[in-house]
Amino acid sequence: MPTRGHVPVAVRRAERTMGENLRTQRTLLGLTAAMVAERAGISPGTLRHIEQGEPVRSEALLKVLRVLGMLNPVVEATDPYHTDVGILRANEHLPQRVRVPREDRGR
Repeated sequence: MPTRGHVPVAVRRAERTMGENLRTQRTLLGLTAAMVAERAGISPGTLRHIEQGEPVRSEALLKVLRVLGMLNPVVEATDPYHTDVGILRANEHLPQRVRVPREDRGR
């Protein structure tokens, strides 16, 4: 896998915590790593990377979340209308595109 450059500490911490949480969920469900990897259509090595908090493709992570029954809550957690700002602005018109002012382009 190519180098990732600078990864913020909070992101690295989140990767490790999510990996630990997924491993715990797998164990609580009584599933082996091999079972989850097979059901997710990924290699056992990729699952090991996920559980150890190492970088993987988002598709692999989402497949594991689906197998563990955690996909929908994760998707719902990213719903902007469940954030404080989203709730406050829910009744405002949401633009289809965000445009950068002409003078800020190319910086």
